[in-house]
Amino acid sequence: MISLENITKRFADGQRMLTVLDNLSLRVDEGDFIAITGESGAGKTTLLSILGTMLRPDEGRYVFRGEEVGGMSCTEATLCQLRNQAIGFVYQDHRLLPQFTVWQNILLPTLATKPVATDDEQRRATELMDFMGIASLKDRPVTRLSGGEQTRVAIARALINRPALLLADEPTGQLDADNAQSIANLFRKVNAELQTTIVMATHSAEMAKVARKRLRLVAGKLLHVIYC
Repeated sequence: MISLENITKRFADGQRMLTVLDNLSLRVDEGDFIAITGESGAGKTTLLSILGTMLRPDEGRYVFRGEEVGGMSCTEATLCQLRNQAIGFVYQDHRLLPQFTVWQNILLPTLATKPVATDDEQRRATELMDFMGIASLKDRPVTRLSGGEQTRVAIARALINRPALLLADEPTGQLDADNAQSIANLFRKVNAELQTTIVMATHSAEMAKVARKRLRLVAGKLLHVIYC
Protein backbone atom coordinates (compact mmCIF):
# COMPACT_ATOMS: atom_id res chain seq x y z
CA MET A 1 0.00 0.00 0.00
CA ILE A 2 2.67 2.49 1.05
CA SER A 3 6.33 2.95 0.30
CA LEU A 4 8.42 5.66 1.94
CA GLU A 5 11.85 5.85 0.35
CA ASN A 6 14.71 7.77 1.98
CA ILE A 7 12.45 10.33 3.65
CA THR A 8 14.12 13.30 5.34
CA LYS A 9 12.28 16.10 7.13
CA ARG A 10 13.88 19.17 8.72
CA PHE A 11 12.55 22.09 10.72
CA ALA A 12 14.12 25.43 11.62
CA ASP A 13 15.37 25.57 15.21
CA GLY A 14 16.67 29.04 15.80
CA GLN A 15 19.76 29.54 13.67
CA ARG A 16 20.05 25.89 12.63
CA MET A 17 18.01 23.21 10.89
CA LEU A 18 16.88 20.26 13.00
CA THR A 19 16.61 16.92 11.19
CA VAL A 20 13.54 15.12 12.57
CA LEU A 21 13.39 12.24 10.07
CA ASP A 22 16.70 11.14 8.63
CA ASN A 23 16.77 9.10 5.40
CA LEU A 24 13.91 6.91 6.64
CA SER A 25 12.34 4.13 4.58
CA LEU A 26 9.17 2.21 5.41
CA ARG A 27 6.83 -0.24 3.71
CA VAL A 28 3.21 -0.68 4.78
CA ASP A 29 1.29 -3.61 3.28
CA GLU A 30 -2.48 -3.91 2.93
CA GLY A 31 -3.94 -5.11 6.22
CA ASP A 32 -0.92 -4.21 8.34
CA PHE A 33 -1.29 -3.00 11.93
CA ILE A 34 1.92 -1.18 12.77
CA ALA A 35 2.80 0.52 16.06
CA ILE A 36 5.54 3.15 15.95
CA THR A 37 7.13 3.60 19.36
CA GLY A 38 9.78 5.98 20.61
CA GLU A 39 10.43 8.75 23.09
CA SER A 40 8.85 12.19 22.85
CA GLY A 41 10.59 14.13 20.07
CA ALA A 42 11.76 11.02 18.21
CA GLY A 43 9.72 11.93 15.12
CA LYS A 44 6.59 9.78 15.47
CA THR A 45 4.07 12.57 14.87
CA THR A 46 6.11 13.98 12.00
CA LEU A 47 6.16 10.56 10.35
CA LEU A 48 2.39 10.18 10.73
CA SER A 49 1.89 13.70 9.36
CA ILE A 50 3.85 12.75 6.25
CA LEU A 51 1.88 9.50 5.89
CA GLY A 52 -1.31 11.56 6.18
CA THR A 53 -0.01 14.10 3.60
CA MET A 54 -0.28 16.91 6.15
CA LEU A 55 3.47 17.49 5.74
CA ARG A 56 5.65 17.01 2.67
CA PRO A 57 9.14 15.53 3.06
CA ASP A 58 12.16 17.65 2.19
CA GLU A 59 13.76 14.66 0.50
CA GLY A 60 12.63 11.20 -0.58
CA ARG A 61 9.52 9.65 -2.16
CA TYR A 62 6.11 8.77 -0.76
CA VAL A 63 4.16 6.32 -2.90
CA PHE A 64 0.54 5.50 -1.96
CA ARG A 65 -1.02 2.63 -3.92
CA GLY A 66 1.31 3.17 -6.84
CA GLU A 67 1.01 6.97 -7.01
CA GLU A 68 3.65 9.37 -5.73
CA VAL A 69 1.93 11.80 -3.35
CA GLY A 70 4.68 13.41 -1.33
CA GLY A 71 6.32 15.52 -4.01
CA MET A 72 5.75 19.19 -4.74
CA SER A 73 4.09 18.31 -8.07
CA CYS A 74 1.09 16.83 -6.24
CA THR A 75 -1.53 19.58 -5.85
CA GLU A 76 -3.17 20.45 -2.55
CA ALA A 77 -6.59 19.66 -4.05
CA THR A 78 -5.41 16.14 -4.87
CA LEU A 79 -4.05 15.70 -1.34
CA CYS A 80 -7.30 16.97 0.21
CA GLN A 81 -9.28 14.41 -1.74
CA LEU A 82 -6.86 11.65 -0.74
CA ARG A 83 -7.09 12.61 2.93
CA ASN A 84 -10.89 12.72 2.86
CA GLN A 85 -11.47 9.50 0.93
CA ALA A 86 -8.52 7.20 1.66
CA ILE A 87 -7.03 8.19 5.05
CA GLY A 88 -8.68 8.37 8.47
CA PHE A 89 -7.17 10.27 11.40
CA VAL A 90 -7.46 9.73 15.17
CA TYR A 91 -5.73 12.26 17.42
CA GLN A 92 -4.89 12.22 21.12
CA ASP A 93 -7.10 15.27 21.73
CA HIS A 94 -9.93 13.83 19.57
CA ARG A 95 -10.67 17.14 17.77
CA LEU A 96 -14.41 16.61 17.97
CA LEU A 97 -16.61 19.67 17.42
CA PRO A 98 -18.12 20.48 20.84
CA GLN A 99 -21.28 22.11 19.45
CA PHE A 100 -22.32 18.87 17.71
CA THR A 101 -23.72 15.53 18.81
CA VAL A 102 -22.08 12.13 18.44
CA TRP A 103 -24.09 11.47 15.25
CA GLN A 104 -23.19 14.83 13.73
CA ASN A 105 -19.49 14.47 14.52
CA ILE A 106 -19.28 11.02 12.95
CA LEU A 107 -20.90 12.23 9.72
CA LEU A 108 -18.75 15.37 9.36
CA PRO A 109 -16.21 13.89 6.88
CA THR A 110 -19.04 12.97 4.51
CA LEU A 111 -20.00 16.64 4.16
CA ALA A 112 -16.78 17.85 2.54
CA THR A 113 -18.40 18.20 -0.87
CA LYS A 114 -22.16 18.18 -0.15
CA PRO A 115 -24.61 19.54 2.45
CA VAL A 116 -26.29 16.27 3.50
CA ALA A 117 -25.02 12.74 4.09
CA THR A 118 -26.44 10.04 1.83
CA ASP A 119 -28.63 7.21 3.08
CA ASP A 120 -25.68 4.84 2.66
CA GLU A 121 -23.43 7.10 4.73
CA GLN A 122 -26.05 7.34 7.46
CA ARG A 123 -26.35 3.54 7.51
CA ARG A 124 -22.58 3.36 7.76
CA ALA A 125 -22.64 5.74 10.74
CA THR A 126 -25.24 3.58 12.47
CA GLU A 127 -23.17 0.44 11.84
CA LEU A 128 -20.04 2.10 13.19
CA MET A 129 -21.78 3.27 16.36
CA ASP A 130 -22.94 -0.30 16.95
CA PHE A 131 -19.42 -1.57 16.26
CA MET A 132 -17.92 0.95 18.69
CA GLY A 133 -20.52 0.30 21.39
CA ILE A 134 -21.82 3.89 21.39
CA ALA A 135 -25.22 3.50 19.69
CA SER A 136 -27.04 4.71 22.81
CA LEU A 137 -25.04 7.97 22.70
CA LYS A 138 -26.19 8.99 19.20
CA ASP A 139 -27.88 12.26 20.16
CA ARG A 140 -25.65 13.18 23.08
CA PRO A 141 -23.40 16.27 22.81
CA VAL A 142 -19.78 15.15 22.73
CA THR A 143 -19.01 17.48 25.65
CA ARG A 144 -21.03 15.09 27.85
CA LEU A 145 -18.95 12.03 27.00
CA SER A 146 -16.13 10.39 28.92
CA GLY A 147 -12.64 10.31 27.44
CA GLY A 148 -13.05 6.71 26.32
CA GLU A 149 -16.40 7.48 24.70
CA GLN A 150 -14.92 10.47 22.87
CA THR A 151 -12.13 8.25 21.55
CA ARG A 152 -14.70 5.80 20.18
CA VAL A 153 -16.54 8.64 18.44
CA ALA A 154 -13.26 9.86 16.95
CA ILE A 155 -12.48 6.37 15.60
CA ALA A 156 -15.97 6.06 14.10
CA ARG A 157 -15.59 9.47 12.45
CA ALA A 158 -12.21 8.42 11.02
CA LEU A 159 -13.79 5.29 9.50
CA ILE A 160 -16.98 6.82 8.06
CA ASN A 161 -15.59 7.13 4.50
CA ARG A 162 -14.16 3.59 4.54
CA PRO A 163 -10.52 4.70 4.41
CA ALA A 164 -7.83 2.31 3.27
CA LEU A 165 -5.48 3.66 5.95
CA LEU A 166 -6.15 4.68 9.55
CA LEU A 167 -3.54 6.85 11.29
CA ALA A 168 -3.67 7.15 15.08
CA ASP A 169 -1.43 9.53 17.04
CA GLU A 170 -1.23 8.60 20.76
CA PRO A 171 -4.93 7.60 20.78
CA THR A 172 -4.88 6.51 24.43
CA GLY A 173 -2.58 9.24 25.76
CA GLN A 174 -5.31 10.85 27.88
CA LEU A 175 -7.00 7.67 29.11
CA ASP A 176 -6.64 5.64 32.29
CA ALA A 177 -5.27 2.10 32.09
CA ASP A 178 -8.62 0.33 31.80
CA ASN A 179 -9.96 2.63 29.08
CA ALA A 180 -6.62 2.50 27.25
CA GLN A 181 -6.73 -1.29 27.14
CA SER A 182 -10.32 -1.22 25.90
CA ILE A 183 -9.38 1.16 23.08
CA ALA A 184 -6.31 -0.93 22.25
CA ASN A 185 -8.52 -3.98 21.83
CA LEU A 186 -10.91 -1.93 19.69
CA PHE A 187 -8.09 -1.00 17.29
CA ARG A 188 -7.22 -4.69 16.99
CA LYS A 189 -10.89 -5.41 16.19
CA VAL A 190 -10.98 -2.64 13.54
CA ASN A 191 -7.90 -4.10 11.88
CA ALA A 192 -9.13 -7.70 11.98
CA GLU A 193 -12.85 -7.33 11.27
CA LEU A 194 -13.00 -4.20 9.11
CA GLN A 195 -9.69 -5.07 7.42
CA THR A 196 -8.43 -1.52 7.85
CA THR A 197 -4.68 -0.91 7.61
CA ILE A 198 -3.51 0.94 10.75
CA VAL A 199 -0.35 2.88 11.56
CA MET A 200 -0.32 4.08 15.16
CA ALA A 201 2.19 6.20 17.04
CA THR A 202 2.40 5.52 20.77
CA HIS A 203 4.83 5.81 23.65
CA SER A 204 2.91 3.05 25.47
CA ALA A 205 4.47 -0.41 25.35
CA GLU A 206 1.12 -1.93 26.35
CA MET A 207 -0.69 -0.19 23.52
CA ALA A 208 1.97 -1.28 21.03
CA LYS A 209 1.47 -4.94 21.96
CA VAL A 210 -1.88 -5.11 20.15
CA ALA A 211 -0.22 -4.31 16.80
CA ARG A 212 1.10 -6.97 14.46
CA LYS A 213 4.40 -5.12 13.93
CA ARG A 214 6.32 -2.72 16.15
CA LEU A 215 8.81 -0.21 14.77
CA ARG A 216 11.00 1.95 16.95
CA LEU A 217 12.05 5.48 16.09
CA VAL A 218 15.10 7.01 17.71
CA ALA A 219 16.17 10.50 16.62
CA GLY A 220 14.41 10.14 13.31
CA LYS A 221 15.80 6.73 12.41
CA LEU A 222 14.11 3.33 12.35
CA LEU A 223 16.43 1.18 14.43
CA HIS A 224 14.65 -2.15 14.48
CA VAL A 225 11.39 -3.95 13.83
CA ILE A 226 9.75 -6.41 16.20
CA TYR A 227 7.21 -8.80 14.69
CA CYS A 228 4.63 -9.81 17.24
